[in-house]
Amino acid sequence: MSAAESMAQTGGAASVRFTGANIAFRRLVERGALLELITFGFYRFWLTTDIRRHLWSNTEVDGDALEYTGRGKELLLGFLIALAVLVPVFLLYFLAGIAAERFKAFASLPLYAFLYLFGQFAVYRARRYRLTRTIWRGVRFWMTGSGWSYAWRSFLWGLLLLPTVGFAYPWRMAALERYKLGRTFYGTLPGSFGATGGQLFRRVWWIWLLGLLPVVALVGGTIAATVARRQGFVNTSAPMILSRLVIIGGFFLLIALPFLHAVRKATEWRWWAEGIRFGDAAVACALPPAALIGIYWALIGMGLLLVLGFGVIAAGITVLVSRLAGHAEPLAGSLAGMPVWTIVAYAIWYLVMVLAFGVLARIFTLHHVWRRVIDACSLLNPEAAADVASAGEAAGALGEGLADGLDFAGF
Repeated sequence: MSAAESMAQTGGAASVRFTGANIAFRRLVERGALLELITFGFYRFWLTTDIRRHLWSNTEVDGDALEYTGRGKELLLGFLIALAVLVPVFLLYFLAGIAAERFKAFASLPLYAFLYLFGQFAVYRARRYRLTRTIWRGVRFWMTGSGWSYAWRSFLWGLLLLPTVGFAYPWRMAALERYKLGRTFYGTLPGSFGATGGQLFRRVWWIWLLGLLPVVALVGGTIAATVARRQGFVNTSAPMILSRLVIIGGFFLLIALPFLHAVRKATEWRWWAEGIRFGDAAVACALPPAALIGIYWALIGMGLLLVLGFGVIAAGITVLVSRLAGHAEPLAGSLAGMPVWTIVAYAIWYLVMVLAFGVLARIFTLHHVWRRVIDACSLLNPEAAADVASAGEAAGALGEGLADGLDFAGF
């Protein structure tokens, strides 16, 4: 009997559900994308806050919704302060990188490592900010621990990913989650992470192997064809035909990768949720492995339609410019030869396209996934979190600003 099953038998379970409407979230992110375009991206701080409020306030645990108290102004100020830190760092990095490469190739790699460490530090601090702005039943979540200690752990575990062809990933995830949740509190109730890397590995190892098959087939088939050609085999010979069949098979196997990714993410979400503990309270999750396949394929389909639509628009702009310029064929000249309005039109086209893909990503990989995962969970031993005293203080938004500046931000 698992720990979760034991808790369910001794303390019962409470429902966890998501009540947000899809259309409300879609309107929220579409309006936000328009305001991002008008404000040259600065509205994203308020959009991020609105998205979190929507997700938090529509997530009910044992009948009571979460509350997000963060503000867009906090994120903006955190970002501006972070810029004051990051701009000198990037400048020194650029100058040191140029100087280092003069003496030895790849001498700037330590600088890349530092930026990665700095990014992981920012991720930890940003999580602390989000937690201290999250309240349930009037009690705040909060977090202790060192961002640099987390960054070093993430970096050292990351070094194992390449030599193990990714198979160290489950243990890396478990170690990092243990560090984060072991320093997370709900009021005076301490958190912990009960899942292990071995549990995740036993669930996803076959996904890793199947995911490697297309790479093995493409690389192996290409090497085999090259060797056969150097040995004098003609295109109609058996070795060359076999090599091509392996390469073609590898391309067909690429179609399976979105399925595998969706199964891996669903499996990982369930493993992570089942590992959450706050005192004697825990989370049970019944998310099936195939739960996210439809979401990811819908995202792919909508993404392809967007690519097609924006491709048609770009072609229309090019043809219009050519006709106005008196050319029979579309322009193929340099950017300097284009009218100013043409450059503006292409710039607007590009920005709208990027924002449209951002809207898609937020709808499918954030809102729809959030709904599917939340609705599959339940809270075990809810009475263990019934009488918890408030504790902890609100953290500043500097970590969130650093994560945003380094493109490590998340939800």
